[in-house]
Amino acid sequence: MEKEENDIKQQEKVFTGGIAILYKKDENQLKFLVVENSKTGNITFVAGAKEDTDHSEIDTMNREIQEELGLQTEIKLEPTKVRHEFVFGPNKKERAGQQGSYQVFLADITNISDLITHTEELRNIRWLGKDEVINSLSFPDLKEVFLKATENL
Repeated sequence: MEKEENDIKQQEKVFTGGIAILYKKDENQLKFLVVENSKTGNITFVAGAKEDTDHSEIDTMNREIQEELGLQTEIKLEPTKVRHEFVFGPNKKERAGQQGSYQVFLADITNISDLITHTEELRNIRWLGKDEVINSLSFPDLKEVFLKATENL
């Protein structure tokens, strides 16, 4: 009985976290950083779920930026009014079918964009214009999140 209750609680858990839409100004044009996940092949933004060691969603994003991009410098993340509400798909086996609620952040990293690389967590990173981002993202709902979060840039 206790195991069933724990399973139900786990299924009802909402994973909170963040998405960082990092951008730079390149010859008077904005370029956005998209990443390709090594495990899933999904093309998204730097993102991740809050872990027990994270005190806030900003902590989560700084940890994810360090883990995925190898960037040791904390960047100024601006929270947007956008949250990405979604259900984890089958590619994320440990969370498949579970709810996610991620705060979306923006960050202008023009001055440090040359420090960006990627770690083993990512297969590839690319700087793309807005239309290219829309055509590249793996998830249709993430395209809407991107457009809402960047509409005032």
